[in-house]
Amino acid sequence: MSMTIKKRMFISNILMIIIPAFLAVIILAGCLFIFLASMFPHAEYRLGFQEELTETRYEVVELVREWLDKADPETEAELLELVQENRLTLQIYQGQQIIQRFGDEVLPQKQLEQSLVALDGSGTVSNGTFALFGEQLLLDGKTYQIHIYNPVVILSHDRLKLWVVGIGFFMVVVLVFIIFITNRFLIKFVFKRISDPLQTLAEGVHQIRDGNLTHRIFYSGEDEFKPVCEDFNEMAERLRISVVQLQKEEESRKELLASISHDIRSPLTSIRAYVDGLLDGIADTKEKQKAYLGIIQKKTSEIDQMVKKLFLFSKMDIGEYPYSPEILDVSKEMEDFIAASEEEYQHRGLKFQNVSIPQESFICADPTYFRSILTNLLDNSAKYKEKETVSVSITGERLAHRIMVYVDDDGPGVPEDALPKLFNVFYRNDLSRNNPNQGSGLGLAIVAKAVERMGGAVHAENLPQGGLRMVLEFPTVKGE
Repeated sequence: MSMTIKKRMFISNILMIIIPAFLAVIILAGCLFIFLASMFPHAEYRLGFQEELTETRYEVVELVREWLDKADPETEAELLELVQENRLTLQIYQGQQIIQRFGDEVLPQKQLEQSLVALDGSGTVSNGTFALFGEQLLLDGKTYQIHIYNPVVILSHDRLKLWVVGIGFFMVVVLVFIIFITNRFLIKFVFKRISDPLQTLAEGVHQIRDGNLTHRIFYSGEDEFKPVCEDFNEMAERLRISVVQLQKEEESRKELLASISHDIRSPLTSIRAYVDGLLDGIADTKEKQKAYLGIIQKKTSEIDQMVKKLFLFSKMDIGEYPYSPEILDVSKEMEDFIAASEEEYQHRGLKFQNVSIPQESFICADPTYFRSILTNLLDNSAKYKEKETVSVSITGERLAHRIMVYVDDDGPGVPEDALPKLFNVFYRNDLSRNNPNQGSGLGLAIVAKAVERMGGAVHAENLPQGGLRMVLEFPTVKGE
């Protein structure tokens, strides 16, 4: 199971305290051991204070008294253990003869013994190396002399101070070294889990910077870097989509400029030709002159209509075209529109065969936008018809909180691969754009923008029996 960076940092902080403290205690204990071993070479006994030494001496004397009185093996064993435990040397004299010795043998200390004699055999004397404690016992009319030797340790104040300073300096140096080593270990323990993902992220950033937008980071850890890497991949994908979109938009702009140039140049060329014809006297009769002027007027009108549509689309594209939504009854709006424009479309070869929209189907939309949608769809059917009269039907149905409007015609339809492109700016099924009667390719683009502004969607599909269906989808609202 992977450990998060937060947990690693917590453990690192704890170890930063525990490890140096633990090792410092161990080293300090070692230094004290070396100090005691060198300063007190004979101090294996546990007598650290004079009071304890005095008590132990008298305890030995009492055990000797008991042992001499009873000769009890248990008392002898206890006496031997006490002497050995405290690294003492016990000698028991009767007269000038040693009758028993317990503990380590020591070299004869004549000077100490003579000094003790001067004290009548009882007391303590020392020569700086050994201390001799003496005591006389009288048992059953017999006199026994007890001698207890113990080593004497003398540590001067200056020497002690020197040792303390030396140990302190040594401990500081060792502690710094321990902290350094601990730091190195913890850096490897904690920051390696940080540096590796950072390096991976840096490599990913370099890949994106160099244009490789398909580069993705694969990170298997379960720590704080996982969501960062996931966000990086999401950012890279969004950036890739944005770049692709920009490329498409750039291509669309180029196509737009090429289409505008072609669609404006064609009528301008015709206008120029007919103007030259008038100036050169080719139209030598009033009838020809009138015909030439009529053609010029028609071409001028085509340019004007294209510029108006281009202006409308541009304003809608950047969201600056006025939009004043209100509650509309789709059925009523459709009836009013057909009543106002049916005669005009009949003259253009369109026949309304069926208009059926569910009653009280309300949408929130700008009436101007809604009429613009219908106008451009019907204009599209009129422009691309291949027979004298084309039948158009407008039907609808309600689906949950949406209403579907179908505008069908029995015209030629379009190739399947052209269906997704119909709503692109300046797209025309006539790729050579040689047929001037097929418009500029702006009408359906305006329809798409208007429907999008109204919160709906539009797409085209070919009918099985032939012809084209425009499918409009609008969200419904409650009527007033």
